Amino acid sequence: MDFHITGTAGQVRTGTIRTQDAHLETPHLLPVVNFYCGGTKRSLFGGGIFRTLKEFVTNDAAVTFGNDYSPYFKAVMTSISSLTDFSINQTRFQDYLSTPLKQRPEFESFSGALFVDSGGYKILQEGSLTGTNFSLDVDQQTAYGLQRGFGADIAVNLDSPLSPEDTYRQRLKKMETTVGYAEEFAQLSNSATETRYLTLHGYTQSMLARYLDIVDRVLPQRLDKWFDGIAIGSLVPLRNNPDRLVRAIRAVKHLLHDRQLDHLPIHVFGISGQTMPLLACLGVDSFDSASYLHSAINGTYFTSFFDSVQLSEAPFEECSCPVCSTPALVSRMHGDAEYQKDILGPVAMHNLIIQKQALQELRDQVLLGDPDQLAEYLERKYRNRRLQKTALRVINDTLRPIIQ
Repeated sequence: MDFHITGTAGQVRTGTIRTQDAHLETPHLLPVVNFYCGGTKRSLFGGGIFRTLKEFVTNDAAVTFGNDYSPYFKAVMTSISSLTDFSINQTRFQDYLSTPLKQRPEFESFSGALFVDSGGYKILQEGSLTGTNFSLDVDQQTAYGLQRGFGADIAVNLDSPLSPEDTYRQRLKKMETTVGYAEEFAQLSNSATETRYLTLHGYTQSMLARYLDIVDRVLPQRLDKWFDGIAIGSLVPLRNNPDRLVRAIRAVKHLLHDRQLDHLPIHVFGISGQTMPLLACLGVDSFDSASYLHSAINGTYFTSFFDSVQLSEAPFEECSCPVCSTPALVSRMHGDAEYQKDILGPVAMHNLIIQKQALQELRDQVLLGDPDQLAEYLERKYRNRRLQKTALRVINDTLRPIIQ
């Protein structure tokens, strides 16, 4: 992988990540997609609304009506734990892993990067991957084998995520366990071609520093000799606490700077929403989230990055995105479809486009190279919002630092 900074404004950066199969402009949002939903090839492996999303991913004429949606899927996130989200037997499980995803005829038109998570959170909760007639205990070797079975372009080590309720001893034990996984992952993948990310856990600078000290002790060389990027986990429980999120990301950046690791791209697991531009300003280069999909399932239609309405009140005529510019899809979103997946799938696609557009606007502002203009842009976006105080602190820290 190659990560290159293409523009800065103050301390805010934008760049490009190049993998074997993708050229990603950062900051970049990877939509979470479940490719194997218990179904068969004939049904594009099923999954209800996920099936409709996969039809957008593969540019199926039944939903695209001549539009090209591939720019919105230059990289996607999936997980080995998603294999058993739908009850399947062992034969189907093995079939899903028999051919790398992008080598299957059903997905040959998908040319984006495939980031395959190790599924640490679900595996930690359930202890294994379980189907109708099998149970698979997952260790680091098994997790990496499953990632390779998917045909991962980007992979990350198995981890043991932290919880805000953990005691100090529990956190320390989880950190040591995760670093042990990371060491094994580095060795297993040393001669492979995947882009490799190291998971990093912690909510405070002292926790994160302790984690990196364990990494330094275990790995025989600097971590950038083994890993191409950093993936920050354990932050989902803080998603409704923007101040703590900002402090955690700021601590990561400070520690990486101290270790001369600023050149590594930073990914955050499971965080998007309205804090995303602020975290990008602090140095996060990529995100993944299924919020676009969950919002659609709940009947929520994004009217902007900051605003939404119920689907029944959606002003489709005011949106110029490819979904809302297609009369047949607007008709479906109005309810003119036999299946719920065909009503809500286009809503999810629209919501994803709105999120993607917000990051594109931020990238464009950074590329202008004017910190004051970027600050004014962010102040307009976060005016009279619940995030305004947090936004102003980020703006002042990254774009209007106090001159000593």
